[in-house]
Amino acid sequence: MNLDPHITALIDALSGTPSGAPGLDTLRQILDAMPVMIGLFDRERRHIYANRAYLEAMSTTLDRVTGATIGDLLGPETLRNTLSAAKRALDGEAVSSEGWTIQPDERQRYFLRLHAPHRNPNGAIAGYFVVMQDMTERRQVEDDLFRLAYYDPVTGLANRLMLLKHLTDYRAMGEPFTLVIMDIDRFTDIRTSLGQGFANELLDDLAHRLGAQGAAFDLIARVSDHAFALLIAGPCDRPTVEEAVEELSTIVRSARSNSGGTVFLSASIGVAVALPSHERPEDVLRDAEIATGRARELGGGRQSWFDPAMHAHVVERVRMEHDLRGALSGKTDLWVAYQPIVEMVTSGLAGFEALVRWNHPERGNIPPGVFIPIAESTGLVVTLGTWVLREACRQIAIWQDQREPGSAPLFMSVNLSTRQLADPNFVEVVREVLRETGVEPSWLKLELTESAVMDKAEQSIRLLQELRALGVKLSIDDFGTGYSSLSYLHKLPIDSLKVDRSFVSAMHQSEENRAIVRIIMDLARLLGFDVIAEGIETSADANLLRALACDYGQGYHFARPLPPEEAGKLVGGLLSWQTP
Repeated sequence: MNLDPHITALIDALSGTPSGAPGLDTLRQILDAMPVMIGLFDRERRHIYANRAYLEAMSTTLDRVTGATIGDLLGPETLRNTLSAAKRALDGEAVSSEGWTIQPDERQRYFLRLHAPHRNPNGAIAGYFVVMQDMTERRQVEDDLFRLAYYDPVTGLANRLMLLKHLTDYRAMGEPFTLVIMDIDRFTDIRTSLGQGFANELLDDLAHRLGAQGAAFDLIARVSDHAFALLIAGPCDRPTVEEAVEELSTIVRSARSNSGGTVFLSASIGVAVALPSHERPEDVLRDAEIATGRARELGGGRQSWFDPAMHAHVVERVRMEHDLRGALSGKTDLWVAYQPIVEMVTSGLAGFEALVRWNHPERGNIPPGVFIPIAESTGLVVTLGTWVLREACRQIAIWQDQREPGSAPLFMSVNLSTRQLADPNFVEVVREVLRETGVEPSWLKLELTESAVMDKAEQSIRLLQELRALGVKLSIDDFGTGYSSLSYLHKLPIDSLKVDRSFVSAMHQSEENRAIVRIIMDLARLLGFDVIAEGIETSADANLLRALACDYGQGYHFARPLPPEEAGKLVGGLLSWQTP
């Protein structure tokens, strides 16, 4: 402890006042004016002297303290705690220490202490000094700052920084460990719909339940908005860890708010074992979070153990995202293919579906099933979708002038993503694209999956009504594969139902499968919708759908998705599927 040099001089003076120095009474007056606590003890650890600050802290007087030990004033525990420092001071050593002490009024105070030897003029040690400084307020501020830095204010659990500190300590000691990340599924939707207060109550309740039943874990931390980390020290025993993880799933399902409100909760749980190949503690946390992401991709409500292939997959996705951003910026590697949609009775061309393609400069053609999910998860699909919409509208405007005289106008189907539906500016985007390209709204048909629509049905209905007000046609894609509600279906301002290819391909397998397609078509006619069947692969498929009075169809039987120049030949009347 670094004491004020004036205090040090006074201590020296009390040890033996030098010639010409102030008298002892003057020194005592000065010491009484000091805010630090100073006590002088003999070799038997009895008080000889104490200044005013010392006496006030002990709630006593000099007469009462003289001859008493610290144990007489503060109890035997304090006497034992200071025994070592006093002994070392009596051996001639100055000893600094700090800690909490219970005062006579039973309050706890935090002191910096110095035990220093008191020497006679001949140099012999006659006792020792204790100089104490009350640092309670500063220590409380430090504790508050520590809590802010290392603990979560909502749940009181350790936070990400504290977790990393523990992981670093474990690695430094060579202690093996397993890390579990538990991420609450759909938490953002819960918070958005029920409010931040309700969400915080759920988190707080969950933290208490984890603390009460999480004996298998050495540390529980909140590491993100809706994710918790659970640390298990020691060699990994997989069956034991899996049992603990199952218990976690049960705990999550039981969480509720303070008011008793409940929602169904599940968690995606990832597990990673610390290995010698992990260079940093952060790498273990990264792997556990990757495993959690994999559990979420599998549908949530399940657990996943990390393996290196997951890391390679994530690295590949990050690289793919980077390249896709570059492609969207330059627009040179992206292009739109057009698959014809055929009027089933006449076999004439009715329109096209626009399908984005990516010709990577190094990897060649990347399937949409690879890059579209990346665009969805990163939000790039909004920019990508707008670009496809603009390209498709520009193209259909050109083709309308090239179609056979007297034929009906062609329509262009463009797929929409869930992200686009959630974009509050989407209707304005469509309006602006129509204005820029000169496309009649009735030429454009926007396709939405039933799952995307029904996820937020009321909001979707309002959006579709605004689009319908523009004059745009609307279609439900992949009908029958999602979770449509008939109570909402008749409310949707749509024009078409698109029968999923899985139903079309199964029509020849059984009468039951044909009945499903027939029911969808009957339902569509009842509600005033036309029907488009996709995935028509053979003439048998086409003939059966004609027999069922299907309105439109598309599939490889007619044509694959084509580059613009090839699709343009169809507009001129060269329909390959009509060739004998």
